[in-house]
Amino acid sequence: MSRRRKDGGDRRAAGRRGTRAARAARTAPRPRTHPLDLLTQAFLALAGRRVRTLLTTVGIAVGLAAALATLGITASAAGAVSDQFDALKATQVTVKFPATPAAGVQPQPEPAAAERARALNGVRAAGLRSRAADHPLVTRLAGGTENELPEGNVAAAQTEALEALAATLERGRWFDEGHEKRQDRVALLDTAAADRLTIDGATPNPLVYVNGTAFTVIGVYRAPAGNTDLTSTVVLPYWAARQAPAELEFAPAEMIIHTELGAADQVGSEAPLALAPGAPEKLAALVPPDPRSLRQGVESQTRALFLGLAAVSLGVGALGVSNTSYVSVLERRAEIGLRRALGASRRAVAGQFCVESGLVGAAGGALGTVLGVQITALTCLAKGWVVVLDPALTATGPLIGLVVGLLAGLYPALAAARVLPAETLRSGV
Repeated sequence: MSRRRKDGGDRRAAGRRGTRAARAARTAPRPRTHPLDLLTQAFLALAGRRVRTLLTTVGIAVGLAAALATLGITASAAGAVSDQFDALKATQVTVKFPATPAAGVQPQPEPAAAERARALNGVRAAGLRSRAADHPLVTRLAGGTENELPEGNVAAAQTEALEALAATLERGRWFDEGHEKRQDRVALLDTAAADRLTIDGATPNPLVYVNGTAFTVIGVYRAPAGNTDLTSTVVLPYWAARQAPAELEFAPAEMIIHTELGAADQVGSEAPLALAPGAPEKLAALVPPDPRSLRQGVESQTRALFLGLAAVSLGVGALGVSNTSYVSVLERRAEIGLRRALGASRRAVAGQFCVESGLVGAAGGALGTVLGVQITALTCLAKGWVVVLDPALTATGPLIGLVVGLLAGLYPALAAARVLPAETLRSGV
């Protein structure tokens, strides 16, 4: 009986000692993993899976490169549009006269009206122009055959209007005051019209016929690129618009004004008053839009479109990191369970996977930044644009990749931290 009591007391004592040991084990602080050890473990884990790590890094790099190249190319393109917003059009003001006489304002004003426009501050050149109301028939007889100018335009203009439109004389001469005063039947042709009518300069003073009326060609000019108003056009002296030959009508005149850069708005507001002091409201001044507004519009629209595509690419890269990290957790359950059994905390396990994802993201961000800069530079070089890149964006490329990697690896890290060591070691996986 005494031996039975003694054995029971020994068992109770052993149980109390085991309970105290278990309580002490639970309350004892777990050893903490040094950050350098955490970084080393993450690096070794990535190095052991080189191909997978490389592919995941490339996924992040492609997404970031797409975003950076999108921002760089759209900014460069917007800058090119702003710079090439045709300095001519950015400095060209057109003042339209009314179709019917009103308050002393005529549809075809006196040639001297151009002098008042040239007297305004900021004006480089100004002249009157009027287009034919329809498409008159323009022909030329040469070698017994009649050459016709299909879809030809006919206009009457002062030489200063052609100069304001940036037309350049190829051969021959411009109109002068004598042609206007004498009402000479002379004409100018652009190079396209001269080619269609086979006027090559070999024949002196060739004749062209506008609705059957003969005009002597005294010069050939070249229209500026993209200007359809002067292409395939026969230009008569301005007197023809005021005293049109038979069967030829002209629309109300326009004053073409070429201004200094930045003076278009001011000239556009002053020109109607200078040309028609008694009724400036009868004239309509067309002023070119501000190039800065155009640039901002182009940049915002193109950037919004392509940034959406770049965000999709970056999101696909982040999903790739998350998927790869989660698969890695499933494959390394035995390793995770062993580490947990040896005393590694949940925080240490989760931290390792976060560090792995962060390293992959940072590497992808650095690679994507380099690729994005190169793509932007090559595109601008091919287009002849000036490269426009935000230094802050390129400097933060690796940081963006790091953030994307950490966010993508957050769920796999939490999944790794929930792995139970007992179940893992018991199942042998």
